[in-house]
Formats: sequence, structure tokens, C-alpha cells
Amino acid sequence: MKNQFGYLIFEAFRGFRSDRFLSVTSIITIGICTSVFAALLLAMAFLWSAGSQGADEGTVRVFLKSEYEDENSLNTVENRLHNLVGVDSVFFVSKDDALMEFRRDFGEEMLRSLDINPLPHSFRVTLSPDRRTAAQVRSLCDRVRLFPEVEEATSQTLYLAWMDDWKMPVQAGSALLLLFITGALALIIHNAVKLNLYARRTLVENMKYCGAAEYFIVTPFLLEGLLLGLGGSLVGIATLGGLIYLSHFISPLIAAQVDFGICAGALLFATASITSISSVRSVRQFLLGHV
Repeated sequence: MKNQFGYLIFEAFRGFRSDRFLSVTSIITIGICTSVFAALLLAMAFLWSAGSQGADEGTVRVFLKSEYEDENSLNTVENRLHNLVGVDSVFFVSKDDALMEFRRDFGEEMLRSLDINPLPHSFRVTLSPDRRTAAQVRSLCDRVRLFPEVEEATSQTLYLAWMDDWKMPVQAGSALLLLFITGALALIIHNAVKLNLYARRTLVENMKYCGAAEYFIVTPFLLEGLLLGLGGSLVGIATLGGLIYLSHFISPLIAAQVDFGICAGALLFATASITSISSVRSVRQFLLGHV
């Protein structure tokens, strides 16, 4: 059993020794494909993170007039907000809490010249997940502004409108490109394995006619395909790390939510799966005489 295992490992590296140019060019080409793969994965991760951040953008901030800061008025407004169609939750933000948020976001410099807290009481109204679109948020703002107690209602409708317009096209385009890259990876591995099969055609045919088990013939080429995929995926992972680093300068908040380990693991798993399936399929076609 130990000798068999050693033979399989030895044969897996034979292609690298016999045709280094083919192996290197295959790894470089796979590296280019996995780099594009990595960019698409990062784009999809960014889109998912932006969508998660968009859950916060599906919130309307309702500011009250100064003459309606008594408890009865606050309770009345809160109940009316709860009764609006599509509202998921209503959270009261007092003047003191608003001042703490302001200090946290902008520092003390802008407050030093003020003797009193100028910020009003407000409510943070969150819509149901299925209603967090620009149109629904804008409609809620318009309804809330009609309340006599309300001074203003604000929201991030521009961000939501952008998400509404571009989320589906980007997802569809990414999915199509992923399919294209998957096919390109499979074709590269298929050609590399096929060339090595022809180089060792006599050996493989002799093993086949001598009754060698299929796994014994397939395994070296499977391992070789995995090694080629691993070499190429390392290039893709390096590209992924560089893109994530650069993305911190573009959108730090969203970039911080992207997990490099998960994206790198997904890239490595996808490449290994594609190369494994393509290698086994190529050898089986050869054994059946279809290549």
C-alpha cells in the first residue's frame, strides 16, 4: 500500500518534470483566471456587504418640533409610527443620546461654542426587509412629514436608489462571468491533462489492458490537476489580498466587512473542485476512447 501511494505521488509530478513549459504556462493561465475569479468574488462580497449596510440605510430618521417634546406627544407620535404600513421597528432617540452620537461622529470641536443642546428628540423608524427600497422609503418620509409634530424626516434614498438600479445587473453579470471563468479553467486543465495523457499513452494503455483499477490510473492525473489548480489559485489569492488592501482606500466601512479567509477559502475550494472534475473527466474520456 505504501509503495502504491509513493507511485501515485511520483506519477503526479511526472508531468512537471517532463514538460515544465506546459506546467508553467498552465499555472500562469490558471493564475490569470483565478485572479479574475478573485475579483468577481470580491465584487460579490462587496455587493453582499453593501446590501447588509443597506439594511441601515432603509431607516428613516424622524425629527420632532420643539413644542412637541412632552411625554404625551412622544407617545402619540411613536404609536402613529408603529401603525404605519411597512414599519418594522421604531426606536426613540432622546436629545442627550443624539448629542452623544454627534460627539462620537464629529468630535467635540463643533460643540464647544454651544451652551445648550440644540438637537431635537427623534425616532429611528426601520422598514420591513421587503420594503427597504428607495421608493418605499421616500413614500414613508412623505407620509411622516404630514404629522403636525414632525419637523423633518430624512433617509438615504440616493444610496437605496443606486442599490435598486445596480444590484441585479451586477449580480447577473458576475454570475455570467463566473460561468465563463469556470469553463475556461475546465478547458485549461482538460488540455494540460490530455497532453500528459498522450505523452504517457503507452503506459496508460498497458495499465488498462493489464487490468489496473480505474482509480489507480486516474489518481496521478487527478493529483496533477489539483497541483496545477493549487499553483494557479495561489496567484488568485495573492490578487485577492491586494484587491482587499486597495479597497480599504475606496470604501473602508464595506471593506472591513469582507472576510479575506472566507473569500480565499471559497476561491481555493472552487478551483480545486473545477480542476478535480475536469481531470477525472479527461482521463475517463481517454480510457473510453473518446479523446
